[in-house]
Amino acid sequence: MVLFMSRPSRHPKTGIFQFRKRVPDALRLLIGKIEEKASLGTRDPAEAKILHAQMLAQVEERWRLLLMGVQSLNEKQATAIAGEIYRSLVAQHEDNPSRMPISTLLFDQARYQPKKVQVTALGVDSEKTQAAIQKMLERSGERMRKFADDFLTDKGLRLDEPSMKMVLARVPQAAIQAREHIRKMARGDYSPDPNASRFPPFEMPQQPKSKPERIDSDSKYHLVQVFEGYAKEKQIAPTTYSQWKPIIEKVATEVPDCRELTKEWVIDWKDKLLASGLQQRTVRDRYIAALKAVCTWGVTNSRLRENPCAMVTVSVPRKINTRSKSFTTAEAAAILASTLRPMSDRMTKEMRAAHRWVPWLCAYTGARVGEMSQLRKEDVQFHEGHWLLWITPEAGSTKDGNPRFVAIHPHLLEQGFVEFVQRQKAGPLFYDKKLARMENPTHPQHKKVGEKLCKWIRSKEVGVTDKRVQPNHGWRHTFKTKARGIKMDVGMREYMAGHVPNTEGEAYGEFPPEALASEIAKLPRFAL
Repeated sequence: MVLFMSRPSRHPKTGIFQFRKRVPDALRLLIGKIEEKASLGTRDPAEAKILHAQMLAQVEERWRLLLMGVQSLNEKQATAIAGEIYRSLVAQHEDNPSRMPISTLLFDQARYQPKKVQVTALGVDSEKTQAAIQKMLERSGERMRKFADDFLTDKGLRLDEPSMKMVLARVPQAAIQAREHIRKMARGDYSPDPNASRFPPFEMPQQPKSKPERIDSDSKYHLVQVFEGYAKEKQIAPTTYSQWKPIIEKVATEVPDCRELTKEWVIDWKDKLLASGLQQRTVRDRYIAALKAVCTWGVTNSRLRENPCAMVTVSVPRKINTRSKSFTTAEAAAILASTLRPMSDRMTKEMRAAHRWVPWLCAYTGARVGEMSQLRKEDVQFHEGHWLLWITPEAGSTKDGNPRFVAIHPHLLEQGFVEFVQRQKAGPLFYDKKLARMENPTHPQHKKVGEKLCKWIRSKEVGVTDKRVQPNHGWRHTFKTKARGIKMDVGMREYMAGHVPNTEGEAYGEFPPEALASEIAKLPRFAL
């Protein structure tokens, strides 16, 4: 039998060699694509072979670490990762250190070393300047998180939450130390950083040898295999899969055989999670929920005799609401008025359209922001004399997996929403599929649109900054409040909002377009 080795291939148009390797089935959902592909940047066959071998080693090492599952680090390993980020920053700027903006160092110091550096707004526009300063400080935090995320993604490392906290606590100091050394080089002093030796060398995690698994990983009783069976049969959402699999993998490192799970072990595990600093709600609704669902499936499919999580829960303090979850009249007006202002030319035309229309669509339908941001041209339909929105999982996702029609409010029609839709090409209205670097089922483009709208609504530009109301989900509460105020038909209200009918009887029959349009038209217009 002849074994074919992975080797560089020429691009059919440019002639430049490229690296291509198929992603193993076990990693596809996690990586979000079926093939690793990258340009080698050369047309020289000999050079391409060397570059290909180097990239192949990096990719296979990353896959090895991904397959190992979620890792726990000690403090030394977390500091070593910070050291890798330190060395990367220095290497990036050492040839031309003066090109690194001094402001980057100053804002990092202002955020993480306030006793050393403070930034203050002065002058007539001090309030506006202070807002800009605050934004720069927030970007510093985002920058530190990106340093850590980029390094871990590049290496294929997945960390549990306590380990990630340790890394994030050490990265800012390492980054500031690197920038201070770069500033020293910019002044012509290339002497070694005397504090660089504080970082221990980074070593890739290895599979533990002292505790071999008591059960083969392909066994139907292996906890990870039970999870895969559950995920496949239930067809869980990609987001749920990506959140739950690391949890199950981590449990399986301690108890690989699902038959050996006990209630006592689960309770000890719960206590350790709480002691690590995780919130009670997170432990209950993510960790316990994941293991409980998998074990329930295991019981019904003869993998376990009983569910060790059945009676295990976490007491969560009751959340005290100090305001309504609906938008106030002023908040709703602020958001909707902002949609009518000119948008930045730096946005794509699809993102400008999302800013213009998605808040209005949420306000007049009570739909989830993801359901509106995934709308396609073909989802805006004309039936029996009425314009309707077809909210369908074919476009992206719905909460319960069921499609539904929602009538378009007359105010939206008057604003020209249908005319806007008719001018667009077929496909998504509020994002461009071509701009996606890779298809990621756990973080689709329409979800990113909702996140950007959330950030925009929280910004000074719009000004809805009260953390007690959600910037997108608040429209669902507002819709329900207004619908009750005008005594909208309860069944129609629940159907259009995508909620489960109150009774089995209400689930019978259909909702005619005329009835949907009549009920939606009752909603009072938003006055700006």
